[in-house]
Amino acid sequence: MKFKPIRNDRLSDKVAEQLLEKILSGVRARGRRLPNETELADQFEISRGVIREALTILQAQGYIRRRPKEGTFIEENIQSRSISLPIGEILRSATYLDLIEFREAMEIKIAHLVIERATDEEIAELFDAAQGVADDDQSQRTIDHYFHYKLALLSGNIFFMNFIDTYYDLISEIATIGRTYQARRLQITEEHLAIAEAIRSRDHERTEKAVAYHMQMLKASVARKMKGGNANAK
Repeated sequence: MKFKPIRNDRLSDKVAEQLLEKILSGVRARGRRLPNETELADQFEISRGVIREALTILQAQGYIRRRPKEGTFIEENIQSRSISLPIGEILRSATYLDLIEFREAMEIKIAHLVIERATDEEIAELFDAAQGVADDDQSQRTIDHYFHYKLALLSGNIFFMNFIDTYYDLISEIATIGRTYQARRLQITEEHLAIAEAIRSRDHERTEKAVAYHMQMLKASVARKMKGGNANAK
């Protein structure tokens, strides 16, 4: 089973597309085990992390299943399945409001899990992740990405971690719109610190309000920027 080296953005979607093409074309028989992550990473010439994310996409779509200590297997009953859009493509066709609402629900749940699962020492690390204001959008995007990834990491939920890391470019398209001015960058840092402080207090209600406020401010920033235009994320 040969694959083309992957060089494009959103690597996990591209890997998932190639794997699915091989599966549906019969190159790899139903019920057969796929090569392990290391072998796939070597063939695609990318990291094992990207391979893992691609396999997560295919598993969520029901094309493969994973057996602990045995490997990853192609589902046998996929004859009637049609090729569905990669998750990234589905999200890209959503509106900014769709993405903000989804992000709010997801990050509130993440924050609750951090309160329940993280140690005091781990929560203290959130303050380091929240600090800093950049002079340009690209640097601020990196800071913002790290803070929200750190939250997902402390939640202990691997799906949240993979989602934040793999699809942050879509989420950050929204954040970039709301981060045009230096004043907004300062506000984002303050909102991140408020979330960290609420989590440190292990107050679920206060934490939920802090996350919701952060999303409301993001929504307001996007609305101002998109006023008079099309607020679709295509």
